[in-house]
Amino acid sequence: MRHALLLAALLAAAIAPAKGKMLTVTVSNPLDAPRAGELVAIPDCPGNWLVHDAKGRLVPSQPAHDGALLFPVALPAKGAATYTLTPAQLPLTYQTIACGRVYPERVDDVAWENDRVAFRAYGPALQKTGERAFGFDVWCKRATPFPVVEKRYFDELSRGVTYHQDHGNGLDCYKVGPTLGAGTPALLLDGALLMPWAYQKAEILDNGPLRFTVRLTYPPKTVGAAQNVVEERLISLDAGSHFNKTTVTYRNLPAATPLAVGLVLHDKGPTLATEGLIAYADPTDRPGKNLGPIFVAALFPTPVQETRTLPIPAADRKAAGADAHLLGVTTLAPGQSFTYWWGAGWAKGDVPDWAAWQTCAQTALGRLRAPLQISVKR
Repeated sequence: MRHALLLAALLAAAIAPAKGKMLTVTVSNPLDAPRAGELVAIPDCPGNWLVHDAKGRLVPSQPAHDGALLFPVALPAKGAATYTLTPAQLPLTYQTIACGRVYPERVDDVAWENDRVAFRAYGPALQKTGERAFGFDVWCKRATPFPVVEKRYFDELSRGVTYHQDHGNGLDCYKVGPTLGAGTPALLLDGALLMPWAYQKAEILDNGPLRFTVRLTYPPKTVGAAQNVVEERLISLDAGSHFNKTTVTYRNLPAATPLAVGLVLHDKGPTLATEGLIAYADPTDRPGKNLGPIFVAALFPTPVQETRTLPIPAADRKAAGADAHLLGVTTLAPGQSFTYWWGAGWAKGDVPDWAAWQTCAQTALGRLRAPLQISVKR
């Protein structure tokens, strides 16, 4: 009884309005199609808030590292919705959908996920082993809105149950090696990719329930005459999305330099390349075993200048299990950043075929180019 009373008291304290001004937020959709589940970010909302829709229903929310408040919206075509934000005494706990962490027990992997897919970036402990794994990795998910990565690592490392086999909710069957994997950026010097390796520092800035954000900083590289060029990637994944927003910056870049975002081509699967996106149907690391395919793409709301297929150096082709990359290429000036989205889907998950993946990618690109419009009455 005491525990029940205590829980009731804590809940009442959490939902009790705090001192502060209530906000009314109107979100408008400029597109001729309904949009549901997209997160909006209301700036200058630090602390705890309760979000209710026009029918008074509680909407899950998350304070972001930059002081914004995040919550999902549902909007009709060419329509709008109004939400009420009320200061709260304590935070409420919502179901965690997007999350991740650094795994020092697995050679410093950074792994993160949402309800649709999971991803991985390799760390310094792996680099020390000499293994050359450069790009973003994809872990397939299905049949669950709940996080699975933590259990996969635990089972692999503590119980000897490999995550390279499907135990009911997906598996790791995507090959990276000495490639850009599923959407990694790299500078182009004299027509060749200046391949990244493992991150040097990882800072997790947001960790659920609705958004995961990590800042990855890479070791200094020599670019032309400059010997201290430092790459930084800010990556975020929202609940319900197949795609990671990524902003890449190169500190101390000496001159305007071509920047490529790449997808490794493991086989002669279908591809799509436009000024707004590149996409590919990957046969998985075990073609013919009925594991996939895995669909990958990179989206460019700011159009790239060209797309091209670039052969992988002959010395790396065996380790890569691939002959080429599909690239979207732009030019990055000193002090400039480039923002794009990259991600994946799975044929045994929620993307049944190549046509569905093309629609998914094109729909996501259309939404990025027609962002939700937000009005805040304070």
